[in-house]
Amino acid sequence: MRKNENELVAKIIDDPVFSWVMEQDDNCCKLLQAILPELNITRVEFETQKRLKFHPEKRGTIPDILAYDQKGRVYDIELQVLQNKFLAQRIRYYFSMIDQNLLMSGGKYRDLPGTYVIFILPNDPYDQDEKYYEFAFQQLKRKNPLVLDTKQHAIILNASGSIGEVTPRLQGFFDLIHDKISTKDEFIEKLNREVKKFGTDPGRRREFGKELGREQEEINAIQKLIKITRQLKASDDFILKQLIANYGDDFSKRP
Repeated sequence: MRKNENELVAKIIDDPVFSWVMEQDDNCCKLLQAILPELNITRVEFETQKRLKFHPEKRGTIPDILAYDQKGRVYDIELQVLQNKFLAQRIRYYFSMIDQNLLMSGGKYRDLPGTYVIFILPNDPYDQDEKYYEFAFQQLKRKNPLVLDTKQHAIILNASGSIGEVTPRLQGFFDLIHDKISTKDEFIEKLNREVKKFGTDPGRRREFGKELGREQEEINAIQKLIKITRQLKASDDFILKQLIANYGDDFSKRP
């Protein structure tokens, strides 16, 4: 993972790198503007890696970026490397945790702001080759369905897609995910410089190295579990259930 003794190969899609880069200047605001230009976002406040948990025995969530714009709308931005078999259920849970964080005791339902859960993936989870998927609640069994306006917007972005229109800046971000740098957009060039800065900063390099070490330990443990269960002639379904039980919904088949 190193180019030399003092430089670590960092990429925007690496979890700590993405969070750190989005903390710099107005990067988070500009990325949201590129994803949702129709909202005319002018200013955002944000937190990175904030843990949302409201009961010690319940599962919490740690959004990559939790942002609030000038109109109070809320954005959870997730940049994911691994495909998630339970992506829809994860989005549902993120919405529920965000809502609990928004409405104080005695608050009115009408005060709930618009919320956007945005997943950016390097590859297409639906094999439709579309760049931009957006989902909403709709009435079933009707030719012209009514929309249930919960003010919740689930958006899945496919950085490998070729169908559909996105802003040039968002396409530049997609290209950056795949190590293609746009020289036509100063924002994308800036992001690329900051990714490289992360890799050369001694403190960040140590942090990232520890993260990679933990990830490698988990990969080794997964491989060991697969090897042992196969020696016991366990079925693939049984092995998958054990992996999900031990490593959660984030588990994905690894090479």
